[in-house]
Amino acid sequence: MNCVELSEAPRDLVRRHLADAANGWSVGTWGAIGEFQYDEGEPGLVVDAENLSVSSRRGALRVGDLAEVKPFALVDEKGRIREIAFCSARPASGRTVIHALDAVTFDLGIGVPHIDMLVCLREDDVETRRALEAGVGRPLLTTDNPAGPAIGKASPTRVFASAFATLEVHQPIPPPGGRSPEGPHSHLLPHHLKEGRMHAPGSPLPAGLYCGLSLYPRTRL
Repeated sequence: MNCVELSEAPRDLVRRHLADAANGWSVGTWGAIGEFQYDEGEPGLVVDAENLSVSSRRGALRVGDLAEVKPFALVDEKGRIREIAFCSARPASGRTVIHALDAVTFDLGIGVPHIDMLVCLREDDVETRRALEAGVGRPLLTTDNPAGPAIGKASPTRVFASAFATLEVHQPIPPPGGRSPEGPHSHLLPHHLKEGRMHAPGSPLPAGLYCGLSLYPRTRL
């Protein structure tokens, strides 16, 4: 896989591809990622390409300030662009333990510098809120933390946020061994996340930059 910096402005790239339902998107890191795609005409769909946002009942993607962001095409041996990675040196919060942002929103503290993973609970979901509150100040992946099992059971909205993009997944988390739903979905792989990688193994992306948004042209995720 080769890495080629693109000359087209990042905002123009995002706007042009966001208007096409055939393209896939992700915000995440090695071991924790949210993926987004929409279908033309699906219920609740709002595509606002000019403001770089798409939302539906299944999820949402919003892209913000792209100043100092550089787009890189990852090109395979046949010359096909597999991914366009939007990269910058701007970090996220980088929390390493669960932190309550408000009564129903929790940063899970996944411990990478460029991506925050959050959950947003229903206001009436008292059981899951108590489990998250019990996990505040503790790493998510410790064996005695009740937050992880509670999240898996309740399937709250998962939010993946970089310095310039936010992806929301409203669809349910599949059971162990189950299949992710079509469209927006998320993956949390503890054994990968614990490796502390910023990119997938063998990634040709340049050192010193974080990937805050990925585009997969003409790809169903």
